[in-house]
Amino acid sequence: MFLHLNSTHPAAIILFFPTLFFQTGEAGEESSDSDGEQEETSHKLIRKVSTSGQIRAKKSVKEGILLKQTSSFQRWKRRYFKLRGRTLYYAKDCKSLIFDEVDLSDASVAETSTKNINNSFTLITPFRKLMLCAESRKEMEDWIGALKSVQKWETYEASQFNMEHFSGMHNWYACSHARPTFCNVCREALPGVTSHGLSCEVCKFKAHKRCAVRSTNNCKWTTLASIGNDIIEDEEGVFMSHQWLEGNLPVSAKCVVCDKNCGSVRRLQDWRCLWCKAIVHNSCKEQMGKVCPLGQYRVSIIPPTALNSIDSDGFWKATSASCSSPLLVLVNSKSGDNQGVKFLRKFKQLLNPAQVFDLMNGGPELGLRLFQKFVTFRILVCGGDGSVGWVLSELDKLNLHKQCQLGVLPLGTGNDLARVLGWGGLCDDDAQLLQILEKLERATTKMLDRGWGATTWLALFVPSKVQCLTKFAHPLFVHITHYADSVASHLAKILDSDKHSDVISSAKYVPRMPSETGTGGKQCSEKCVMNNYFGIGLDAKISLEFNNKRDEHPKKCSSRTKNMMWYGVLGTKELVQKTYKNLEQRVQLECDGVPMSLPSLQGLAVLNIPSYAGGINFWGGTKEDNNFGAPSFDDKKLEVVAVFGSMQMAMSRVINLQHHRIAQCRQVKITILGEEGVPVQVDGEAWIQPPGIVKIVHKNRAQMLTRDRVMSNSNMNSVHFI
Repeated sequence: MFLHLNSTHPAAIILFFPTLFFQTGEAGEESSDSDGEQEETSHKLIRKVSTSGQIRAKKSVKEGILLKQTSSFQRWKRRYFKLRGRTLYYAKDCKSLIFDEVDLSDASVAETSTKNINNSFTLITPFRKLMLCAESRKEMEDWIGALKSVQKWETYEASQFNMEHFSGMHNWYACSHARPTFCNVCREALPGVTSHGLSCEVCKFKAHKRCAVRSTNNCKWTTLASIGNDIIEDEEGVFMSHQWLEGNLPVSAKCVVCDKNCGSVRRLQDWRCLWCKAIVHNSCKEQMGKVCPLGQYRVSIIPPTALNSIDSDGFWKATSASCSSPLLVLVNSKSGDNQGVKFLRKFKQLLNPAQVFDLMNGGPELGLRLFQKFVTFRILVCGGDGSVGWVLSELDKLNLHKQCQLGVLPLGTGNDLARVLGWGGLCDDDAQLLQILEKLERATTKMLDRGWGATTWLALFVPSKVQCLTKFAHPLFVHITHYADSVASHLAKILDSDKHSDVISSAKYVPRMPSETGTGGKQCSEKCVMNNYFGIGLDAKISLEFNNKRDEHPKKCSSRTKNMMWYGVLGTKELVQKTYKNLEQRVQLECDGVPMSLPSLQGLAVLNIPSYAGGINFWGGTKEDNNFGAPSFDDKKLEVVAVFGSMQMAMSRVINLQHHRIAQCRQVKITILGEEGVPVQVDGEAWIQPPGIVKIVHKNRAQMLTRDRVMSNSNMNSVHFI
């Protein structure tokens, strides 16, 4: 049977010719879905396959929705992708009968955007390129990891360590070059136009897009096994040699042997060590010592020779013979308007890539489990206060506080803890990382007393016989009233009854005094950990509205400037609304067990550090006066202040206001009255707290790295939030 090519039934054509389709012969919509950049070849072909055969016969490695860029006007269309074997299939949706097919045998994958705001990446084959976009950076990295794993015939699991940490494969991203740059594969010049060349984010290996697939897997070493034949072993132990990369040297580079200029703008020439950063001429290379000294910041580096085996729990068994206090870097890639992506890449270049982790891709546990075999180590958290709290909570779970010290590199908005630790309010320049590593090595250790939080949920509310300031009585008064009535009833029986059985029965029944820890047998349980401050009322409402705005419209809150603007807008709105006017009628405050009389206010703030809401010294001043002592990091005291309105909060950024001070104490108890919940926030994370009792008490201590000389005689307090 013969079927003409001009048949109007394309499905029938595929049944007889399942191998090839010319792109120019596709149906109209599918031809507009073809892909971007034309390579030297003019015979770009697209294979069509039926899902009833080849696709369903193979196990899916990964599948899901991605945006795919078309060649017509660079539009983006949603497509369903399936990765099976060494083939990537895609169609309009998961139920389509016909899928396009891309062979990955000679493919490479690269991140497309430096800042990765759109989480895009490019799949490059000898015949075509696909520009793809994921919903999040985490999803993008999962797809890149899956595509790399099938090329090496590895089993891909998204929950494992990122395979690029240990595989030796280059981590490409598309980039442009302002100065002459040469491909490390074909040695020819790279075009200077935007994003036509590829660069490895770790070792800075350069390649044309067409050459990337032919590059060897010789990225920066991570483990003992990755060093291969370059291991140096003698009587004193196992060492690593220099790891050299040829050419593309920085301007004015000088040879460490002869002190003469190195490099060339005309060709690929001379060498650079990826570890100690030594630069040498071709002719001087043999005069260098064989063992690499790891460079100026070797104290912070885990040498690949220290990662030589996997423990019984499936994680790396790290031994540290050459570094006494290695550095674990945990970066929040979302922080700082996606500046975290740049910091991720830079730290991988300066350190062992296996000691740098993205918090948005697996959280802090992967890195902490890798480092838990070290006797001592340091942690650098690159992110905001929320990222720091996340890491500290994970340290609680793994019980690692005694063996690690934590420093902060502030990104994004807020960063109050970073301020008081002496690391400043914002770092947005990755060129400063060398100086930051130096400051970390010179930093001193101070103790951060941390806290835990729990909530006693009291849901039963009935009018009380005991009158108080509010319409509804606190449930404790109800329980006390019931307790008193019950005791009185049984005492009356004992005194009035002539029957011995009634007296004995009433005497045996002794109702227990109601406990503040709960109702109906419910005990206090940990709600969250407070490191910086707690707020209830006005400031918590503003934080809650901002968090909701950021979740609904992330692009409107994608930078520090936009975030500050939104806080200003929400604060201005409260000038008119005054939502929590007369909050003192809805809450009761006790400091160290003493009830406090509250003025007319809109909120309460409990401060543990002298930086609030992005740098405000809300307590006002740092000196002792007739009523209060000077706020200090090591006195384990909290400062409680009244929030009268958003104007007062704004004024506190400019001048020291002190008339809103309420108390200094070691424990705080706040009772929320009435039937409705009230917004509360802990370290900027806000929610609606139902009526009940909130306590703030001590939990544990964490070792923090600080570089502020003023803090040399101080420790930091943090508290439990109950």
